[in-house]
Amino acid sequence: MAKANRFNKRGLRREPSKNASTRLRIVAGYLGGRKIVYNGDPATRPMKEKTREAVFSLLGGYLNDMFVLDLFGGTGILAMESISRGAQAAEILELKRNAVSTMVANLQLLNIGERIQVHNVDTLRWLRNIDQHAASWPQVPWVVFCCPPYRLWHEATEGLKAGILDLYKLSPSGSRIVTETESDFDVLAEIPEMAWDVRKYPPAHIGICT
Repeated sequence: MAKANRFNKRGLRREPSKNASTRLRIVAGYLGGRKIVYNGDPATRPMKEKTREAVFSLLGGYLNDMFVLDLFGGTGILAMESISRGAQAAEILELKRNAVSTMVANLQLLNIGERIQVHNVDTLRWLRNIDQHAASWPQVPWVVFCCPPYRLWHEATEGLKAGILDLYKLSPSGSRIVTETESDFDVLAEIPEMAWDVRKYPPAHIGICT
């Protein structure tokens, strides 16, 4: 088999694309095994598939009739996996337009566009008016995923803490809040008002509060 040509017409070595398209797999539920396109932007860090599978196991496997909020959605895979596992509806917040465009295309491909709303917004600013946004959400248990770029836990600590605490106070009984951080951010110490169950899936630390 011929090797791929790694040189351009001028004989110069090609550099690998920073945004090479790749795919993510939905693990379980009625969409289990289906794949979505991810644009490969290095600024976006999708949760590893094994970690995602472990997180949903900690949440009970299925989210039947729950409402899901995916902050800092990135690829949107957490919301899509949630719908596959029985959630009734979801909303995704994402700042980057190219990521939003890719998500919308994936939702159409999976035929779940009517069940997931995608908002092209700055999540930290959006969280400042959480009372207004939450007024229209169903009063069923929520699952809130907060998996921002790791650096934001240090650069925007107070904004993230305030938003998470507001969501905790507003959420119906039985709701869950899920955070993903690196080992250098201690959610137990930083948000002691909430009772966290923290699990380690290197390099990620997953915190879950009910």
